[in-house]
Amino acid sequence: MSLEDPVETQVGRPSAGRATDARRRSRRGLVVAAVVLVLFGSSGSVWWIASQARTPEQRAADAAAPPPSQITAKVSDQQLVERMELTGKVETASRTTITGGRPQGTDRAVVTALPAAAGKSLKAGAVVAEVSGRPVLLLPGRFPAYRDLKAGDKGPDVQQLQRALQPLYGTAVNGTYGPATVEAVRKLYVAAGYEAPAGQGQSTTGGGGSAAGTARTGGAAAAGGTAPRGGAETDGGTGTAPGGSGGTGGASTPPAAGPAKPGEVLPAAEVAYVGTLPATVVQVTAAVGDAADKPLLVLGSGGRQVRAVLSADQRTRLRDLPADAVIRFGTGPYEGREGTLGSLDSPSDGKNGDQQGGKSGGQDGAATAGTAGAGPAGTAAGNGGGNGSGAEGGRHEALFVPTGAEAEEGSTQQIAVELRRSPKGSLTVPVSAVWTDLGGSSTVTVTEGGKERNIPVEVLFTHEGLSAVHALDENLAAGRTVVLVRRGSPADSGSEDGSGGTDG
Repeated sequence: MSLEDPVETQVGRPSAGRATDARRRSRRGLVVAAVVLVLFGSSGSVWWIASQARTPEQRAADAAAPPPSQITAKVSDQQLVERMELTGKVETASRTTITGGRPQGTDRAVVTALPAAAGKSLKAGAVVAEVSGRPVLLLPGRFPAYRDLKAGDKGPDVQQLQRALQPLYGTAVNGTYGPATVEAVRKLYVAAGYEAPAGQGQSTTGGGGSAAGTARTGGAAAAGGTAPRGGAETDGGTGTAPGGSGGTGGASTPPAAGPAKPGEVLPAAEVAYVGTLPATVVQVTAAVGDAADKPLLVLGSGGRQVRAVLSADQRTRLRDLPADAVIRFGTGPYEGREGTLGSLDSPSDGKNGDQQGGKSGGQDGAATAGTAGAGPAGTAAGNGGGNGSGAEGGRHEALFVPTGAEAEEGSTQQIAVELRRSPKGSLTVPVSAVWTDLGGSSTVTVTEGGKERNIPVEVLFTHEGLSAVHALDENLAAGRTVVLVRRGSPADSGSEDGSGGTDG
């Protein structure tokens, strides 16, 4: 028998005992932790139950109304101003649509050049377009050319031409197309870089008119209508029938025989009249190679205006605008400047808008229709004018006339229109400070040193949560404190006169 076995047995037994003791201690720790958790949970429950317990006195105190309090504000002597904010677009006061026509000696009217780009400023004598190699010259005038003019012609159209040429060449205005007018027309063409049309034998019949044959009647006649009074079929503006043996209307004694001279003829297709110069090219509507018997470009002239779209209510407010109302321009090219209300347009106005303050939307009160030619190239009415054009698409619109330098066409401009301003000496209070009784009388409540007094007032108008009032009692002044809201007491609590009311 080996002597080592008992030793091994004795050594192994203590190790097993230690493991058993460790397990026992772990179980005891878990039991203690569980007991602690139970005790803490029980204590929390007891505390929560105790916190919910209330005596009858405590419950009554919790349900009682809070102590009386007030919300107050200060009275101001700053004037209350009601404004209408609008957004508009800058545009010229009048528009002229230039339409081409067939020049003399040509078979077709074709756009061969468009030297005037959009945004360009044009003066008298400028070439706005070239049709079939011939220029369309820009001149100032109130009505479009309605016939080809030639040496010896008389009439209001000759006077218009002479007035346009006078600042350039000193042409006398006598209503007769004489030698001085012939020379001025020649110089006009030379300055533009073109040869002036000569006299007899230069023109062809048809859409371009005839200079050597019968004189062209008014533009309305060319379109199949009645010739205008004072045109080619009158004695130059008196309205009476011209003397003679029934010659062609507007034609005068033929010029003396001799060689043709440049400038003896001014075809209607080669001149476009605009009410005021310089003019700005607003839009080019044609391209080189297009047929010229349609609108070629749109010119704007006569200063600037700002067009804004309105609601029906806004239009009504502007229609009743007081004469001393201030119109000031905000963000935009006219920022900080004042202006005036030119006219109002609405769907029911047709072509006659409401004019305000005697000011017209345009220079002449109506846009000039520029026509470079006759026949199919009829006139096209402009959209700016003192009478106001009918509102497009049933829209209400207003035209505002700014002061100061001209701005770029199409610029966005903010407009602030002062509708009402409280008079000097009036006061401003929050609208909730005004109390109105069943009889319609209004008061505000002034509080000072814990005491209140109801002050009668006259409400002038209310805007954006504020009321402009006129005090009927000297106790109401700027800086005094007025009651807006009372909490925890009746509306009339503490007032000296005991009067109450409803929030006006």
